[in-house]
Amino acid sequence: MALLAACRACDAAGLTTLDWVADALTALAEGRPLPPPFDDDARMWQTLATDPRVPDRTVGRAVPPERPPFRPPLSPGDHGLHPEEAAQAVVGPAAAVARTVTAQAQPLPAVAEPPAADSTPPTVMISIGRPDPSLRISQPHAALPAVTGAAESDPLQAAFDAMYAAVVTYGEDYPALLREVWSAIEGRRS
Repeated sequence: MALLAACRACDAAGLTTLDWVADALTALAEGRPLPPPFDDDARMWQTLATDPRVPDRTVGRAVPPERPPFRPPLSPGDHGLHPEEAAQAVVGPAAAVARTVTAQAQPLPAVAEPPAADSTPPTVMISIGRPDPSLRISQPHAALPAVTGAAESDPLQAAFDAMYAAVVTYGEDYPALLREVWSAIEGRRS
């Protein structure tokens, strides 16, 4: 899956005709370490910036479909019924008591562990609402992390990293990528 994602990302970005990208994809397919410039992040980005053959392609952001907000379980045995929902499910004389208890409930405080002294402080990006459709992403810049991600030694991490980069590379057309990957997975099951 990681190899498929890396190949599709590079193809969507128009990079597969570049010899240095084709060599990296071949190395991935053969299970070899990535060749230069992919063996050094700074050199990889410099090569992308200086190669005049790199296409100038952009894509809109991949926006997931609308879905209801996630509500974590309140306890290990909780099966998804939250106080608000439970209060609405109670009928008869007990309904007034259930609504009162729910209204008085306090949310649990968020607890965050401080970062270790020798670690890099975490970075958080928060967006409110849907992404701005006018913001465009460079497909070649989004595709290269699919190649380096697919080279991870842990196969699960490689699949996640490469697929994430491929989805970003496809942008608003990400459902086509997911359909193709799902089809390939289904084909391997048969």
